[in-house]
Amino acid sequence: MISRRDLLKWSAAAAAAAPVAANATVLDRLPTGADAVLIDTRVVRPPVGGAVAPRIYTFDGDLTRIWYETLDPVWRKRGFVLAGVTGDDALFVLERLAWDRGRRVVARRELALRGPEGREASSWLIVPVHPSVRG
Repeated sequence: MISRRDLLKWSAAAAAAAPVAANATVLDRLPTGADAVLIDTRVVRPPVGGAVAPRIYTFDGDLTRIWYETLDPVWRKRGFVLAGVTGDDALFVLERLAWDRGRRVVARRELALRGPEGREASSWLIVPVHPSVRG
């Protein structure tokens, strides 16, 4: 019979391993041709070897730093296609920010992954759609 302590220990280990196991399938299915990939480390770990895009940005649930330091400056210029794997909560925020910069989510795929607190995860692609920001 398994003890309560062992059950808790193995449950935590399985939860920690889930994002690592998902890497191969999720990151291989990201759209190609993106200028950068944004990875929510609550959902999937960043790739260790072999880049899936020229630039890979990571965050752990809070988009503030990525927005101010990276996305806002590049989205004020023409072009820049962003792909990513995030929790749906983060994607909601990104959609609102992208809208203000003439960009839209043009592809979205629900994933069989769950982030913290059971939030769903998605892979997606954000591209410029307004003529003033197209590459």
